[in-house]
Amino acid sequence: FDRHEIQIYEEVAKMPPFQRKTLVLIGAQGVGRRSLKNRFIVLNPTRFGTTVPFTSRKARDDEKDGQAYRFVSRAEMETDIKAGRYLEHGEYEGNLYGTKIDSILEVVQTGRTCILDVNPQALKILRTSEFMPYVVFIAAPEL
Repeated sequence: FDRHEIQIYEEVAKMPPFQRKTLVLIGAQGVGRRSLKNRFIVLNPTRFGTTVPFTSRKARDDEKDGQAYRFVSRAEMETDIKAGRYLEHGEYEGNLYGTKIDSILEVVQTGRTCILDVNPQALKILRTSEFMPYVVFIAAPEL
């Protein structure tokens, strides 16, 4: 977070229990966020789901659109990024990759909790009543 955006006080109120729409796993790179996310989904696929990332790269022969990635043109991704439709995005080896906000809502609309392992900066967008994230920090085990 930017230094001026750190909250030192946040008003809280007791609320009745409810199912969260998103579960956000954050932690250092390599701590096991993705493995934990995948384990949740495999053990209870009717309760948990995750997004399919978008990419501007060409699909390989053995890939189908919508399985590991959703394949779109670079121009389409750049337009959507400028319009603020991505939770997070980046470039790797000349191709764009990202998580669309609408893809989170697609999972939630199926009645499942959407599990995300995202950059902490993404919490700026997720901390709304629309997503109501439950944020879990995954710490590395002590040696």
